Amino acid sequence: MHLQRRDGTPTISARASETTLETDATPSDFTVPRAFDTSLSNNFTAPCAAFFRGLITDSNFNDCHPFSLMLQTSSGFFDASKSYIRITRTLEVTCGVNEDQCTSIMDGLALELTSDANCAVDYANDNPQVLQAYNGLLAYEPLYQASCLRDDDGRYCYANAVTNTTATTDAYPYYLPVGIEMPPGARPTCNKCLQDVMAIFSSFGGNSTQPISQTYNGAAAQIDMGCGPTFVNKTATPLKGAAPGNDVSFIPTITLFVMLFLYFFQ
Repeated sequence: MHLQRRDGTPTISARASETTLETDATPSDFTVPRAFDTSLSNNFTAPCAAFFRGLITDSNFNDCHPFSLMLQTSSGFFDASKSYIRITRTLEVTCGVNEDQCTSIMDGLALELTSDANCAVDYANDNPQVLQAYNGLLAYEPLYQASCLRDDDGRYCYANAVTNTTATTDAYPYYLPVGIEMPPGARPTCNKCLQDVMAIFSSFGGNSTQPISQTYNGAAAQIDMGCGPTFVNKTATPLKGAAPGNDVSFIPTITLFVMLFLYFFQ
């Protein structure tokens, strides 16, 4: 079997995960999840609150259907991830946009977020939701590329991972680009999807402005302990270019921890 990127470029082979499947057609009540579809915090300065209100109604932002932000801020995405059909349908939408154009939009929004006119004060004060949004904006490109990988059966690697009933930790690596370390002891399935996803992350891990620069090496070493010493690169590849932004930091919200716990350990 061979993995291929959205543009058809072949990569390394993969074996499909055992997933939960639904035999019915795509549910008629399906709607594309949206980032920030839950209530926003009231703990913002006035300029930052205005920025977020503008962000969630920005057509350019919403039309990009950013996986990296849905991953943490969308209850609709969380629900879709429980169904192979729904998450596949979601990925068809998130992967159907112009990557370069949307990367530029997200990078620009990350700069706007941290400007003095918007959320600079909140960012400096480590407001959790601001840091969460900032890291999600920066991580758009690596997570676009990783989430859009398919195997030769046409299955998305992420859909295989998040619905794999025999290995509930398979989705953990997808949180690395938003600054969330892989839990100690987690052992994702040693398949080629994981190998190729980590290769993508390695190419971004050498960029200190990307959140994954803080999480890649530890996760790679942990994966190699379970999958073999040469399964993935133990250290991120050297930096080839820098994305815009400040030094990254991340404080996961309590809500995110609860959602992850409920999903993977219910």
